[in-house]
Amino acid sequence: MSVVTSIIHTSPLPADEGVSFMPISLSISFQGGMAQSALLNFGTIPLQVTIQLPREFGGQVVPVIRHISWTELVESQSVSQRMIPFLPLPLSFNPLCEANWSVLTRQVESWLVDTIRDVRAPEWAWGCDTFWMAFIAANPDFPRGSWPNWNPKISLEGKFIESWMTDNLTIPADSPLSQHIIDKICTSIWDDFQLIFPFPLYL
Repeated sequence: MSVVTSIIHTSPLPADEGVSFMPISLSISFQGGMAQSALLNFGTIPLQVTIQLPREFGGQVVPVIRHISWTELVESQSVSQRMIPFLPLPLSFNPLCEANWSVLTRQVESWLVDTIRDVRAPEWAWGCDTFWMAFIAANPDFPRGSWPNWNPKISLEGKFIESWMTDNLTIPADSPLSQHIIDKICTSIWDDFQLIFPFPLYL
């Protein structure tokens, strides 16, 4: 069992019956990974969250915990517009056009590095998967051939890019990709890309 304890602070808040406390928004992200076979017996993963107030407040103030998943968060249209500025995609976006994916790559990179910033935030891991999908669709030869540099803060980590790197290490460096293969790669990535967004992708 993994147990992590952290002390956070809140501030007094005037209330009808005296003083209460300022609500706290808390995000929880997860580092590391495990084999899919280890998750076969789980539907959802139970987590125990405990809030412990100082003893002198016992019986007077009761904390109420309400959680919202990242999927539920992005389902909110107002939140998705505010937090994911590169979506919805323009109607002109063509999943088979590497140039379109290249533009999207830079937009996601800018959002991660300039807006999210914190690699521990749940949006970071999700955003990195999005970045690598767009990057590979724009540069299907990667890690072979030539490709543009990206911000080093975005590491080669995540389910998508790690699987891509493993599958492509066996391909000879001088083996060119036909347009048919490139189209298949872009189509496959587009199919996966649509699955991670629970709201419309197009304007």
